[in-house]
Amino acid sequence: MLIQKLLLACAVAALAACTVSAPTTAASTRSAPVSGQFDSDLNQFRAANGVGAIQASAMLNAIAQAHAEDMYTRGYFSHDSVGGPNGVTMTQRLNAGGCRPPAAAENIAWGQQTDAAVFAAWSVSDKHRTNMLGARYNRYGLGHAGNIWVTVYAAGC
Repeated sequence: MLIQKLLLACAVAALAACTVSAPTTAASTRSAPVSGQFDSDLNQFRAANGVGAIQASAMLNAIAQAHAEDMYTRGYFSHDSVGGPNGVTMTQRLNAGGCRPPAAAENIAWGQQTDAAVFAAWSVSDKHRTNMLGARYNRYGLGHAGNIWVTVYAAGC
């Protein structure tokens, strides 16, 4: 299990730092995850690392979902969304969605089939882990389209 987590983390870390074409197929789903496991795992992870709880935000869920769907629909994988419907950067997407936090971060992943798998990958990747454990963040949003995942962490919203 540890080896699987490490392999997933390496794949996520490598992909999150670059822009590549993401596969798109008609068979892929475009719906928000509904297992609820991510919220529980995230708050247990934060507590185990001495960080306060964080709450899911409908606003941030919508922002994360929109970015995941944009990447899926237009076939790219990047934190930046050149020509995207809600701005290029995470900050622009947050602002367009009605959120102007003093601090925010974003994790993206490609390839995981479940929210539990993407959580496991992010939790063992240094940069993603740092975002997940950000003490200033008290709200988050999670979205996915096909096998593309986005979380947005924010102070407020």
